[in-house]
Amino acid sequence: MKLPAGLLAYVLLVSVSFRVGFANDSVTVTGEILDAESYSLLPARLYIQSADGKWFWARSTSRLKSAVEYRKQRSATSVEMHTTLPAHPFEVDLPPGQYTLTVERGKEYFPVIRTIQVGNRPMSVTFKMRRWIHAAARGWYSGDTHVHRTLAELPNIVLAEDLNVALPLTNWVTTAYTPPGRGNKNRNAKVEPKLIEADETHVIYPVNTEYEIFSVNGKRHTLGAIFVLNHKTQLTPGVPPVGPVAKEARRHGGKAGSSISTSIPGRGH
Repeated sequence: MKLPAGLLAYVLLVSVSFRVGFANDSVTVTGEILDAESYSLLPARLYIQSADGKWFWARSTSRLKSAVEYRKQRSATSVEMHTTLPAHPFEVDLPPGQYTLTVERGKEYFPVIRTIQVGNRPMSVTFKMRRWIHAAARGWYSGDTHVHRTLAELPNIVLAEDLNVALPLTNWVTTAYTPPGRGNKNRNAKVEPKLIEADETHVIYPVNTEYEIFSVNGKRHTLGAIFVLNHKTQLTPGVPPVGPVAKEARRHGGKAGSSISTSIPGRGH
């Protein structure tokens, strides 16, 4: 059967397009992160970077427990690109090539770094994480008082980081004299003063405030930071002065103190 010239050209074009598309298709890589002793699945933080420097983000295979992506680049040398995963297998779609996968879980597990070569077929990987210490088993529990993540993300994050107690700064003020309720950096709706349990050993107390003053009367003027933690109602004073804030914090059951601001990737700013 002889095809018309125009139709033959169309068939050839479709064939070439399909082959090119197929060659560039991504491959699904599935994986598990396990405790090296118990072989139980662990929540953890996962970095995926290709040999040419591109970043990729995994997803959880669970329909009930989702992954949380974190994408932050402040400069060429200040980059944080990862996913915090629940205790379920993960998957990610990757074009063929070489990748470095880095798995971390808080400060008590050794990181695991592996280079893989992705071909044209689906593949699977398994990471086994070893503890160097188990502080909670000795009566010491981890905590973080400088957390700038949303309450929706935190249950996932505290488990992946093995963080026992998180005190997110749900009110965040950076301009002088501004009440916390009108803080220009607030990221959460009004929250209840109730403990949030990610599980029985990882908890979040959501009513905390940071006064981190960068401007006074519209002009750049850094005054440092004051944290008020574990209070029961939203505070009303702005700063400066800080005396009324400390007085109100004590009246509402909170604790006030100064801070040198630092951040832990994935937990902080």
